[in-house]
Amino acid sequence: MDILNFISWIKSGNYRATLPTDVPSLLAVGAKDPSRDDGYLALGVNAAPLQSLYNKGTVTQLTSITTGVTLNTHCGVITTVSSTLGSLLEATFTVTNSVVKPDSVILVSTQYVGTGHGDAGVGTIGTGTFTITVANPSLVSLNSVLKIHYMIIA
Repeated sequence: MDILNFISWIKSGNYRATLPTDVPSLLAVGAKDPSRDDGYLALGVNAAPLQSLYNKGTVTQLTSITTGVTLNTHCGVITTVSSTLGSLLEATFTVTNSVVKPDSVILVSTQYVGTGHGDAGVGTIGTGTFTITVANPSLVSLNSVLKIHYMIIA
């Protein structure tokens, strides 16, 4: 079935969703194909690798800037306690996350609106855990919460 017929088939409601048993999430995609009369080739794309983009969560650190957190999602935002981390100092905490493997790639970015500037980086990565080091590279102490956005790719 070409993509245009597929679209009208979906719009008319005359369909029954079925997926191959080895692919739990399938996306129908139309690719330009000038050799076809309608100009499109219908394709199915395994969407399982994209699911991590929608597996998001949030957690707030409780006691101190070194208190560990647990968040079992591929993407998330960790909000630290309101930190007074001094100028040019660092603090490390552990993130417990069932998605993480020793060979995972973890990206982090920070969002900070207080005085100074807060940075974060990933340290040790193991099965079910990774560490984040928060740094204050500015010449004044931090005075607010730091939001650390993370994404686990592999």
